[in-house]
Amino acid sequence: MGIHNHSHSSKAGYWGPPTSSIDWCEDNYVWSYYIAEFFNSFSSFAMIILGEAACYSINRLQSDMQCISATASSSSTSTTTTSRKAKAPPSLFRFKLAFRTITVVGIGSFLFHATLLHHMQMLDELPMLYSVLVLFFCLIESRFGPQPAWFPKLLGVVGVVVTGLVAFTEGSVQFYSFHGTFGPLEFTTLFLIFKVYRARKAAYPDIKWVFEAGIGLYVVAVVVWMTDLNFCERTLFSFSLPNDHDQLQKDEDSVMWIVKDLYFHAWWHILVSMGLFLLSTVIMLDGLIVQGWKPVIEMRGWGWLPTVSVLEKTSRGPSSSTTSTTHATTSNSKED
Repeated sequence: MGIHNHSHSSKAGYWGPPTSSIDWCEDNYVWSYYIAEFFNSFSSFAMIILGEAACYSINRLQSDMQCISATASSSSTSTTTTSRKAKAPPSLFRFKLAFRTITVVGIGSFLFHATLLHHMQMLDELPMLYSVLVLFFCLIESRFGPQPAWFPKLLGVVGVVVTGLVAFTEGSVQFYSFHGTFGPLEFTTLFLIFKVYRARKAAYPDIKWVFEAGIGLYVVAVVVWMTDLNFCERTLFSFSLPNDHDQLQKDEDSVMWIVKDLYFHAWWHILVSMGLFLLSTVIMLDGLIVQGWKPVIEMRGWGWLPTVSVLEKTSRGPSSSTTSTTHATTSNSKED
């Protein structure tokens, strides 16, 4: 079938034989007749929960920014329409879109692992591509200033072309078409996030710890993913329970754990969701700084969810901040 088709002791299920380019390590239809990979499916809810929690917090943040801007405008000696427009808070739509694509990835991931069907696999992989394109755009805008109108259109064309390559191919071609295009975009985005970390960590401790926690979780998630993909049937350890029966009974009493017993792909979903959430938060913090705001991290959701808040507006508008950030980035690049 596909590039990876692990040897399963799986049962037949509602959705029939897999048609996706990959059948993951977890045995199929063991826990439910309707869910092919039970743990891989329900662990996808980590993406949905974190994506929607971030979108909710962005709505609150936008409201807070509007209140701060309104207060600043009312206390200003100038009350012209132009002055009021200049102090209007920037839209956070791009950041909300980035987190919302994480939600869509989670929904697609659930459908893919529940069915192992080719068209459901597209609902998992293609939103991953769209998510990294949005994050890449956010980073380019904050690192290098507002881009010309053709730039987002170019990214849109890239999305359409890759969608065609991934959606209308099968097996190994499909697998490598997706990872051969998604991978370079992913690593470029991670490199740009690292540049944000280098430029901001001294002045903004929140960016430092959020990046370090996020990249740590992301790296562990990738190791877990690779282990599940390549060492599914590898024995972790085995031993035999002591008994006085014949050899057949000894074989039945032996205990053996293999990689797939740990459901590493389900852990990948949870770990990468947390890592991606934190790294996306770094992008959002940097974008707010560029726009002339002073962002901080507050722990909400009973103390486990890092969310972005703003204390005050530190400059008149995004243009001066963008210019200074661009100059700082150029200076850092020369030092590197």
